[in-house]
Amino acid sequence: MVEDNEYGHGVPKVINPLMGPMESVVNKARYRGQLLARNQKLDSGVSATGVIGFAIGFVVTIIMTLVIPFLIWQVV
Repeated sequence: MVEDNEYGHGVPKVINPLMGPMESVVNKARYRGQLLARNQKLDSGVSATGVIGFAIGFVVTIIMTLVIPFLIWQVV
């Protein structure tokens, strides 16, 4: 009986695949990959300019807390 249903009925028809779930998985993987790449670029940029930024911030802090009050105190 089973063999009668499987054979002798001509050329089988191609069924359209359900690509919705696969596209969803691919889009999620692509989004995560983009997030990782963006995070890596940001981390590389921060680590490359961290020492220079710290030095500039330190100099600005010294000027604002020591030099400017000292000049104001000398004038008054």
